[in-house]
Amino acid sequence: MLLMAMVALFVALAVTILDGNWRAGLMVTLMIGFLQDPLRKLTPGQPSQLAGLVLIAFVLCGLVLYERRQGFQMRNMFWTMPQLVDMVPAYFTLIGLQALNSLGRFGDPVLTTIGAAFYLAPALGLWMGFQVGLNPLLLRRLMMIYMIGSAICGISVYLSFRGVDNPLLKEVGEGILITFRYGFSAQGASGLWRTSEIASWHLGAASSIAATLAVSSRKPPQQLLLLLLSVAFAFLCILTGRRKAIVLVVAFAVIFALLLLRRTNPRIREQIISSLASTSGIAYVLFGLVVVGALGRNFGEYISRASSTWEEILPRFQLQGIGAIIKAFDLAQFIGLGVGSAAQTGNLQVTQRGIENLGYVSEGGGGRLIVELGVPGIILVGIMGFFLVKLLLRNFKLVKYLPTEVSILLLGLVSFAIANVPLFISAAQLYGDPFVLILMSLSLGSFLAVPSLVAQAQQQAQAAAAARALAGSSAPLSLR
Repeated sequence: MLLMAMVALFVALAVTILDGNWRAGLMVTLMIGFLQDPLRKLTPGQPSQLAGLVLIAFVLCGLVLYERRQGFQMRNMFWTMPQLVDMVPAYFTLIGLQALNSLGRFGDPVLTTIGAAFYLAPALGLWMGFQVGLNPLLLRRLMMIYMIGSAICGISVYLSFRGVDNPLLKEVGEGILITFRYGFSAQGASGLWRTSEIASWHLGAASSIAATLAVSSRKPPQQLLLLLLSVAFAFLCILTGRRKAIVLVVAFAVIFALLLLRRTNPRIREQIISSLASTSGIAYVLFGLVVVGALGRNFGEYISRASSTWEEILPRFQLQGIGAIIKAFDLAQFIGLGVGSAAQTGNLQVTQRGIENLGYVSEGGGGRLIVELGVPGIILVGIMGFFLVKLLLRNFKLVKYLPTEVSILLLGLVSFAIANVPLFISAAQLYGDPFVLILMSLSLGSFLAVPSLVAQAQQQAQAAAAARALAGSSAPLSLR
């Protein structure tokens, strides 16, 4: 059944691509992203390669989009920081050289391909996110599709937590055993997603995106529904037993709130505060009177684990962030071990090839980048990151010239992307998932469209003013 559904989706993708409709192709791609994990669970051997189906679909959409645009339009994409345009060829050259390094060192084409995808997928996602950002209505539709898929999978997480026995609701392989405290361990709820860790990230992402769509909506009923949905997604994060998503949701909320306070007018701020206050009150009542009592006595263990999140942030950051970076310089051998060398890819474990401590180092994003790209590579990535930060700061100044709903939508998505930075530093393996990379890079890439959107708005305003002036000058004297 699932195989037939996946085949049908790829047929639909092929039809849209042959028609040149990359927008519909992206919508189908999101559906493929949600379906690939359940399909993997029911496939004999549960092959990890199925996680790459969404990337294949995404690349096909990118090829059609490139043909329609007749180029990458890099100058428009990096309008406020043109230095990045000149650094893009150096980045791709770096990845190509490190792919050859990996292939020569380990002789594993599959490992090299998976490693290269970790760096190429975000680059493609940024460009496609920029193209989608030029059409805010399309961007909102894509995020709504992601919301619907997340809602369906979110229900499955609840069923998984309640102990419903079905192969679709179990984790791939033996699953991840979580130790809540001495004497109590359990597998986190994963639902249709392949692991509880992946489930928690998507639920955190869905909570952030739902809040963004709600605040940027003009319709009060829709706004209230989406805010309640955001709270529900955040609540479901607790059922996975994973704490990273809680950090993601809180970091997003803080960043988004700060940007809204600085980049919106007082009237909009009052509306947002009023909506959030009313939704919080309703959510508290539902949580206290309805939800908690229906989750069983073990739910208290999940609450206790979630409440300990803040005690673990600094030690984890020091261990898997800073500690991994320091160790990575010893392992990198200056030039690096090549792309994919620090990836955890099922049977393709580089640690089995005699490189000690690599698994520990690869847990942190900084450690992984250093090990795979070496010192020259991390310098290049660091410079590009510095320029990207400056670009974002300049775009923040321009976003106020856009319509309110568009500016809030873009600010929410870039807040979500930025909120992933601390998670990447301490848990990089999560970002080896193509679907995660695609969604995050689309969110960040859409914000790169701000200067182009402002230019379009100014051109439209000038055209409208010219039309009014022309209409006024051609009016009969008696009407002037």
